[in-house]
Amino acid sequence: MIFLISLSDFQMSLLTTSYILVPYSMFNLDERIRNYSLNYKNGFLNSSFNFLNELGEGQYHIIGYSVLYFISKLKNDEKLEKFSINGLKSFLISGGTVLGLKYIFGRARPYTDEGSLSFKTFNLNNDYQSFPSGHTIIAFTTASYLSSQLNNKFISVLSYSLAIGVGMARIYKDQHWFSDVIAGAVLGIIIGGNIK
Repeated sequence: MIFLISLSDFQMSLLTTSYILVPYSMFNLDERIRNYSLNYKNGFLNSSFNFLNELGEGQYHIIGYSVLYFISKLKNDEKLEKFSINGLKSFLISGGTVLGLKYIFGRARPYTDEGSLSFKTFNLNNDYQSFPSGHTIIAFTTASYLSSQLNNKFISVLSYSLAIGVGMARIYKDQHWFSDVIAGAVLGIIIGGNIK
């Protein structure tokens, strides 16, 4: 039992791996991945990643779950009502988690050019709100929640593919380091997969 949730073997393995991968990335991969990303910009990638970036914006998730809730009330569908309420709950938990962690860690965003190891803890300035990636945690929370609730391979592959795209977009747009995205993805998978 961790954070009042029980973790599956997969989630515990993911969490354990992230304890190694995130610090390793901070020291060895973040700068290299950023430099690679900065050198490969073009119109097609700009358009693609702008679209994917939008999928991590919180308002779309709130609107989506709210619309489902409204439909559930119109149709008197208790199953859909529970699905929409729990989806909104997963969004709120992941959003609260990421905001708290961003404030505590105060990691500089890549575009500040301070380097991947620059931290100004307990900071509300957006330039120091890089760790973990909020767009990524939201996208992976939704993907994990949909996958765990719907048990549909197509939906699972599609939602996780889009979530990966959101994380890549955040790196491409120079908003996050690779390790920020990994941490957001792991937290999102754990949160979304544990909402019942």
